Amino acid sequence: MKICQVRQLTIGEGKPKICVPVVETTTEKIIQQIQELQNCDLIELRIDFYENIHDLKQVHELLLQVRQQTNLPLLLTYRSLKEGGHIQLSDQEYLSLVQTACQSGCIDIVDIELESGNMLVYQLVEIAHQNHVKVLMSYHDFEKTPAVMEMKERLEKMEIMGADICKIAVMPFSFKDVIQLLNTTMEMSQRLTRPLVTMSMGKIGKITRIVGEMVGSSITFASVGQSSAPGQLTLEDMQTLLEVIHHD
Repeated sequence: MKICQVRQLTIGEGKPKICVPVVETTTEKIIQQIQELQNCDLIELRIDFYENIHDLKQVHELLLQVRQQTNLPLLLTYRSLKEGGHIQLSDQEYLSLVQTACQSGCIDIVDIELESGNMLVYQLVEIAHQNHVKVLMSYHDFEKTPAVMEMKERLEKMEIMGADICKIAVMPFSFKDVIQLLNTTMEMSQRLTRPLVTMSMGKIGKITRIVGEMVGSSITFASVGQSSAPGQLTLEDMQTLLEVIHHD
C-alpha cells in the first residue's frame, strides 16, 4: 500500500491515524474546540456545519484562524445531504468552496465525494492538486453495505480519478456485512496504490474503526464532543484500544 505524506504525518503505515471531526457551527466554537484538541493525528473541519458556509470571505477567514491555532494536518470536508451531511450545495457552490479552501494555503487535505459527477470530481481534483492539497475521495452509504464488487469498483474508480486517499463508509445490518467490508479492505489495500480508509458505521461496525492496521485502513475517526457519524468512539477510547492492539 502506498503512503501519503501530509506535513509530518505518514498516512498508510503503522497504526491508523486518528482524525477528530469538528462539527461546531460558529467561528468561536470551532476555534475553541481546536484549541482544546490534543493527542490526535489530524483534524477534520466539517465545513457543512459552519453557519457562514455560503460566505466565502468568512470561510477564508475561518481557515486562517484555524491554521493559526494548530500545526496538525487539516482535512476540510463538505458532506452533502445525500451522504449524511448537514447542508446541500449546488455544484458551483461546491466548486467555489473547494477553490477558496485550497487557495487559502491553510488546508492539507480536501474531501471530494466520488458521487458528485465525473466532470465536477475531475475539476475539484485538479484545483486541489494545483494548490498542493491532497485529495481524500469518499463514498458513504447510510442505508446498506453494497455488494463486495460494487465497493471494489468504487475504490478502483477513486484511484483512477486522482484520489490520494480512498475512503468508503457503509452501514451494516449484520456481522456478515462487517466481515465483507473488512475482507474488501484487506484485498484492496494490496491491489491499490493509495492508502485506504474504510469503516462500517453504527454499533455493530465499531470493530472496523479499531482493526484498521490489520486489514489496511489507514485513518480512523474519533469524537471529542459531538460525533459526525454513527458508531464513532471517543478519542480517549480510540487511543487506548489502538495502543492495546498495536503493542507487542
